[in-house]
Amino acid sequence: MNFLAFVTGLMTAKRVWDKQVLDAIQLTDLNLPLAVSVISQQCKSDFCREEFTFHDRLGEQIPVLAMLPEGAERHPAIVFLYGSGMRMKVAEALAESVTRSGFALFVPEQFGRGTRRQFGLNPWQKIIALRHRILRTITESRQLAYLVCNRADIDPRRIYLWGASFGAMTGCAVMAYDQHFQAAVFTLGGGNLQKLVADTPFRKNIPRLSWLKVAAPLAATLLKPFDPIWHVGHIAPRPILFQNTRKDEIIPLSSMDALHQAASSPKQIMWYDSMHDLKSTAAIEILAHDALTWLQQHDREIVRTRSKVDERRCRKEFNFNTYPGHERRAECLWPSL
Repeated sequence: MNFLAFVTGLMTAKRVWDKQVLDAIQLTDLNLPLAVSVISQQCKSDFCREEFTFHDRLGEQIPVLAMLPEGAERHPAIVFLYGSGMRMKVAEALAESVTRSGFALFVPEQFGRGTRRQFGLNPWQKIIALRHRILRTITESRQLAYLVCNRADIDPRRIYLWGASFGAMTGCAVMAYDQHFQAAVFTLGGGNLQKLVADTPFRKNIPRLSWLKVAAPLAATLLKPFDPIWHVGHIAPRPILFQNTRKDEIIPLSSMDALHQAASSPKQIMWYDSMHDLKSTAAIEILAHDALTWLQQHDREIVRTRSKVDERRCRKEFNFNTYPGHERRAECLWPSL
């Protein structure tokens, strides 16, 4: 009887935990306003580099690295969510190709990376930290979308999401519940976490008695509310581009297919022959070129079909003091203001 009560208690706690996660992911009131501080601004020959921070809904400072094309016109913008082992400095590598394509680039530093990294965690703490990282990446990216929308140099009707690996999987929930983003590119992502941990080619590299073989399925169960397959179907009718490789040594084909099938149309899938760990500069350039070309096509379509200004997606709650160095745009607020 005590064992049955214990199991029942665990199941109840898991349901409560799952509901809290789903409520947080779908939160509409992100406790704005946000406090923005510009750290540095430097213009190079082809683009300007800007570092700034904003306070999230928990009061923590979130670093952001931005790359902005030259010119006084209002630019389309890409929010880039990087992979689990990357840092926001990845913006440096993408800066030239993104800005040359006409887009501004915004890369937030994720919880657990860069200056926000945690050390000395045991296996259980690592699972909990991963949960926090996923949830905060989702909510902080949505807050960043509000911030980007309010900038005088960005066209709020032309904001896009690009996620790679971990960023692609968390990006599904960001895109699903935030209407600022008009299209998304998901590079090297997958869905159905149980399939991912069970079928991953990386599993053959794990010792037979390793704790990872127990921890991975447990983590997949605990993180089920974050599973991209539960969220990606809510993105339509906005378009999605999936970029995946048939030689992926981490994400199995079964996981890729699960994500692709869970997404509604319009969607497009591009296949590549590189590895997940893109060590080849040429492979990175090919994926980036295809992603940017696809975004340019959809951006031109948005410009063509939305000649009438409609900027109401900047919510009226986003009502902080003038963004340093940028003129505040009253027209980015709800008409009732």
